[in-house]
Amino acid sequence: MSQSTPRDAAEAGTSSERTDWHESTVDQTAEGLATDLRSGLTSAEAADRLQRYGPNELQERAGRTVGQIVWEQVSSILIVILVLAGILAAALGRPYDTAAILAIVVLFVVLGVVQEYRAQKAIAALKQMSAPVVRVVRDGRPREISARDLVPGDLVLLETGSVVPADMRVVESVNLRAQEAALTGESEPVDKTVDPIAGTDTPLGDRTNLAYLGTSITFGRGSAIVTSTGMSTQLGRIAELIQDVKHEKTLLQRRLDGLAKILALVAVAIGTFVFFSGLATGEETAVLLLTAVSLAVAIVPEGLPAVLTFTLALGAQRMLARKALIRRLPAVETLGSVTVICSDKTGTLTQNRMTVTVLRSPTASADLADALRERGADARLTLGDDARELGPLLVAGALCNDAILDTDDGLDAVGDPTEAAFVVAAARYGLDKPALERSFPRVAEFPFDSARKRMTTVHEVGSADAESLAGLRSLAGASAYLALTKGAADAMVDRCTALLADDAVTPLDEAGRVRLREEIESYTAKGMRVLAVTGKGLDSLPVPEDEESVEDDLVYLGLVAMVDPPRAEARDAVATCRTAGIRPVMITGDHPLTARAIAADLGMAAPDARVITGRDLDRMTPEQLREAVREVSVYARVSPEHKLRIVEALQANGEIVAMTGDGVNDAPALKKADIGVAMGSGTDVAKEAAEVVLLDDNFATIVAAVEEGRVVYDNVRRFVQFSISGNVAKVLVVAIPPLLGLPLLLVPIMILFSNLLTDGLLGLGMGVERPERDTMRRRPYAPTESIFSRGIGMHIAIIGPILGAAMILVGYVTYQATGGSQQSPGAQLLVATMVFTTLAFVQLLRALSARSFREPVWRTGVRGNRVLIGMLVAALVLQLAVVYVPFLQDVFQTVALDATLLGWAVAVAVAALVVMEIEKAIRARTHPLTLAEPKRVPAERR
Repeated sequence: MSQSTPRDAAEAGTSSERTDWHESTVDQTAEGLATDLRSGLTSAEAADRLQRYGPNELQERAGRTVGQIVWEQVSSILIVILVLAGILAAALGRPYDTAAILAIVVLFVVLGVVQEYRAQKAIAALKQMSAPVVRVVRDGRPREISARDLVPGDLVLLETGSVVPADMRVVESVNLRAQEAALTGESEPVDKTVDPIAGTDTPLGDRTNLAYLGTSITFGRGSAIVTSTGMSTQLGRIAELIQDVKHEKTLLQRRLDGLAKILALVAVAIGTFVFFSGLATGEETAVLLLTAVSLAVAIVPEGLPAVLTFTLALGAQRMLARKALIRRLPAVETLGSVTVICSDKTGTLTQNRMTVTVLRSPTASADLADALRERGADARLTLGDDARELGPLLVAGALCNDAILDTDDGLDAVGDPTEAAFVVAAARYGLDKPALERSFPRVAEFPFDSARKRMTTVHEVGSADAESLAGLRSLAGASAYLALTKGAADAMVDRCTALLADDAVTPLDEAGRVRLREEIESYTAKGMRVLAVTGKGLDSLPVPEDEESVEDDLVYLGLVAMVDPPRAEARDAVATCRTAGIRPVMITGDHPLTARAIAADLGMAAPDARVITGRDLDRMTPEQLREAVREVSVYARVSPEHKLRIVEALQANGEIVAMTGDGVNDAPALKKADIGVAMGSGTDVAKEAAEVVLLDDNFATIVAAVEEGRVVYDNVRRFVQFSISGNVAKVLVVAIPPLLGLPLLLVPIMILFSNLLTDGLLGLGMGVERPERDTMRRRPYAPTESIFSRGIGMHIAIIGPILGAAMILVGYVTYQATGGSQQSPGAQLLVATMVFTTLAFVQLLRALSARSFREPVWRTGVRGNRVLIGMLVAALVLQLAVVYVPFLQDVFQTVALDATLLGWAVAVAVAALVVMEIEKAIRARTHPLTLAEPKRVPAERR
């Protein structure tokens, strides 16, 4: 075929708009791409197209810069409040206060930038999947060029081991197979064909006449015409999807932003009230400004960033010990709020290893599934009384096979997954392939090809003393050779005219074929791959021209049904998810029947559950999909865009979505999901797009990670309850006394010290608290559920004012005892020191009470959290130091307290502890744990 109208044809056919190459014939493809099936493109035309279409590489958009991340941190509400407070403190001539506030600001920003800055590696990982050198035909000669220089219309030569360098239409296939699991989710290598395939909506996995960038050739050889390069390929579309997913804040970040806004509003409201009230009563402006600085410092939980980072990092370490690597710290908490886990099937829920689960001869059958489930993938079994009936089936399947048995590490085999399953099944029953080949040495073969869908091997008939081999000797009869053929079961039945039963060959009539087809269909309906094994005797060695006659008039030996089985631990993980109020969902590129069978086996869906395919999704409106995802838990034959749509629909329904996967096709959905979880053995693309990597590829590990996530969020909530209720007390201590004619009871540096050392140190101790009972038997936190929910807001509203009133009372009593309005400056320092120290003691005892939301302090005690006890001791020592060490007295404006005042401070702290324990007991009764399904709220109402 000549190259006619190359420019016009190329421009019409090589752009990314053309997606129907699978529907074109080979000649139509060549014509549409203006290339020659023998000589390929000319060098001049290739150079012209390279200039027009650009290099065959993935383009990367710029991510967020360090400056942008720094700005996001500096412009946060809490930082702005502290900066303004620092400016006021400097204007008032208070250097210690100014330095302390600015130090806190720097700490805030550094922690935030370090936490947020992450290199954008996903596209770089995608680039590495392109083959560096490829073989093409140009100017009529094969040559090697860089994959970067490929252009649409190039004729590429493919062979075993090749990495497909672009999207292309297969034009020649000699037993060509490609491994596409990373892109489509199909667990087995796909046989490549050259015939056109009808249907513009045919899923990628079913377009067997196309080869895709980033996949690999596992068998055979062939050639293909490049149809798309660079960002126009399927891999390029995935890169676009990854880059189109906007950077979104995690659930915890959104909740803390909400907290910051509430605190800012409270500070502004109280500050405004105090300022104008003070002006009305004739207070000095300097005093009012100092009060404003104190309010700003009091309202901001300065210890929160450090405590949050420490708690998340500690949670990440605990998760790492349980084989879950955290790539982004906020993901630790998000895991604890997950309501739906969307999981890929291949390699995630399944073993990614084809396994024979059913053996069926004309007179016997064996179901291996239960035995493998109970005894593991390396279980050794015996045929027992079925040796004569099932032995010929297993032996023939192992002999008509190119896989190599490998027993160095359990039962395994090297080769095509289907053939490896045969060899492993035989070895499981003690039938070693090398020994079998010594009894029946191979002397000829007709290799598998996708057109015939079968392969045949010819063997010399040797000794057959073993009972399992006697059947094959009967099959050969007086013949010197034995032909064994295996292939797609439905096609093989039509070629059989007899069957082997009880070591005897008996005729097979049409009624018998109908029964065999019904058996085959029963297993196919369960999502299994079914192959039939046949054979017959030969009097002489065949020649290549005898292929058709050798593979006709066959004797049926039986069938095997195989499946990529679920991981044993996945079943328990799915059950635990349901107990914890989490719905598992399967999203796969595999066949619908296979997906439903695996889902039913795992307990994710009923055996007759509805399965939505990619074609179904294409016909759905966003509203219809949102309704469908409420109930449907299995999705099959889906593309990367479909996975994104499913995740987005779930999120629109108010779900917190985790997406697990290991393939390139999972990357966009992994990035879009609230939490992306990649498998450790998965592609680099998936890992870079995910927040969490499961190092042991164990789906059950995600359940352990969810538990750790819930513990982390409990500890964050515990600190927020502890810190904010204390801050409310401090705000009241600063705001109310001036209205009552009292001096300022706490100066800014005292509040900073209290927030950073008592709140900060004690908060770090809370970050290592053990899980509460029923952590995995309560519903997840709903997306709209405030950080103040489940009694925390009520605790703050009750305990904060009570503590504030108590501190004001302590200040008032001390104020009156030291001379009231006539007191000296030294007496004013004593009043502030007494309030400062009493508040510190209260916080120390409150930390013990805060160890549990529900258990009383005498049950939790001081055991089980050595870090917290250490922090309590450290905080106590530091508090006494700033009160009694002369140099520190000057910095913190304190004076020494005598034993009587110190005793009163302890007494007030004990009384506060009793009040908190009473409130906790009331809360446990009024806010019982509930396992009811949380209400889902649309994303726009979050």
